[in-house]
Amino acid sequence: MAYPRYSELGASLYVPATHKSLEQILALGCHNARSIILCTEDAVAPHDAAWAVHRLINALKAAPIDVPFLRFVRPRNPFVLRQLLESTDALSRINGLVVPKFDDTTMPGWREALDHHPALAIMPTLETPSLFREDTAIATLRAVEALCNPIIALRIGANDLLGAIGLKRQPGQTIYDTPLRSTLERLITIFRPAGFELTAPVCDLIGEPETLSREVAQDIAWGFYSKTCVHPAQLALVEEHFAQAITSQQQQSYALLNSSDAVFKYNGQMLETTCHTNWAQRTASLHPIP
Repeated sequence: MAYPRYSELGASLYVPATHKSLEQILALGCHNARSIILCTEDAVAPHDAAWAVHRLINALKAAPIDVPFLRFVRPRNPFVLRQLLESTDALSRINGLVVPKFDDTTMPGWREALDHHPALAIMPTLETPSLFREDTAIATLRAVEALCNPIIALRIGANDLLGAIGLKRQPGQTIYDTPLRSTLERLITIFRPAGFELTAPVCDLIGEPETLSREVAQDIAWGFYSKTCVHPAQLALVEEHFAQAITSQQQQSYALLNSSDAVFKYNGQMLETTCHTNWAQRTASLHPIP
């Protein structure tokens, strides 16, 4: 399978491997999600884990190879990953892996399991307390850089991070209204200059489209162009925000990259070559003008 691009992920829908319609979702997708993540980790109870992994591998073997969406598996641990890697047929049906609870302490176990599959694309998930401190967050960056597999993006696990400090998001709160705001800032300023894209965390307030809309607007302002979703009802709203922002920013970046002026006004904003070229080049690389 082709190596997926960050810009192709869009709103990624998490689907537990215990889902009653797993086989259908693997074959036909779900509500036009551009990417689907089959989870055998937190979304699966411990007593269901062995059955869920067995079921997922069998369902992948029976699934069509060519589908118009991306399929990823989130293995529960390196042991489950090795089970998946042993099935060539199952492996041929996925575009990559989402690696949970990734940091410098868990990296060796994951890297050992991945040693014989260096071309398999991965998305490590940043969701451990190591991210609350600058020094241990940098240690996690070094662990990411030590991996041999191609990295599509780094996913942010907000619920695990909130859980680590004994909190749960309350109604009406975007993730930026919680104590995780400073952690998100740290992740952006540590990992993005090192060349890694990040995906925005899930909004688990399924019945609050207004809160989700405010959160996605902030996601985009902070440069996130992929977001985890836990319910199909969230997909269309997230994708609509992405589409509108991409169109606007494509036009701005194109204007800057094709201008010989040091500074100029465009749609009510100042664009300055010295300050904004990195932004424009990143925008153009993620979302090139058709």
